[in-house]
Amino acid sequence: MAATASLAHAAGPICLPIHSPSLSSPCQSYSLKLRPLHGSPSAALGAVVKVQINGGPVLNLLLDSGAQDIAVTKRVAKRLGLPGESDMKLVGLGASLGSARRLAPGRLEADGLILDNCPMLATDARMREGSDGILPLALFAGFLVKLDVPRQTLELTPYPEEEPQDAGGFTPARADQRMLFLQATVNRTAAGYLLLDTGSAYNGVSPAAATAWRNYRLLSPTVPLTGTGGDTDGFLLPPGVRFQVGAHEMRADPAVVVDLSAISRLHQFEVSGVIGYPAIRYSVVTIDYRDARVRMEGK
Repeated sequence: MAATASLAHAAGPICLPIHSPSLSSPCQSYSLKLRPLHGSPSAALGAVVKVQINGGPVLNLLLDSGAQDIAVTKRVAKRLGLPGESDMKLVGLGASLGSARRLAPGRLEADGLILDNCPMLATDARMREGSDGILPLALFAGFLVKLDVPRQTLELTPYPEEEPQDAGGFTPARADQRMLFLQATVNRTAAGYLLLDTGSAYNGVSPAAATAWRNYRLLSPTVPLTGTGGDTDGFLLPPGVRFQVGAHEMRADPAVVVDLSAISRLHQFEVSGVIGYPAIRYSVVTIDYRDARVRMEGK
């Protein structure tokens, strides 16, 4: 942390000193390679990053802007020799709660980047096939983050020393508990806050925001939704769902109607939907955690 703090006061670009984690490699630009995580031969449902934790074997972690901590299965935690500290409950989709154990903070290494004091959890939740765990995008909040999904890269750039003058296509976000919520409309009618969640295999719409599909409970098939916060079911909506964030409109298929009441209670405001990986799979998403704003480019 001390090395990071000294960089923050130097002239030129800066890497923000944040409490957790702390930057142990040089304050410079980094390019992390991504690999698509496929749910079918033609559809990618997420992106994984190859990392090492505490110098252990290479792990494939799902990049997730809807997560707060690195999460691995208890089997992986045991293999890495990570000591547990306390039990806790996790909030996710639906009304159920997931169980997890807080682990001692760890060191993460990926493509030359080294972060220490990374918050970590071990969980019994099922991970997506091809993934060993979850990597929160907010872990890189000390940098300007550019998620280029078409090119499968995550670009981390030190912030310019000057405060931003021009929004430059950015949309303000509501930041809460290391997550970002964007004001958006669903099919140009229902408006509200949508959680940016790159780790979600589906886009989500709350029952209150699903006004364009009045009979979805009768007409829509149910699909199982899994996550570290517990498992639930969603109602699969017919094709044609669209989200609009500022001037950027995106296709939001596949989308499900899902209970978001637990997430709304946790954040103490109404959450109307989830911008999942399928909505951004053709986009370049730039996230400025410092000033709580997001820019989306592409389809």
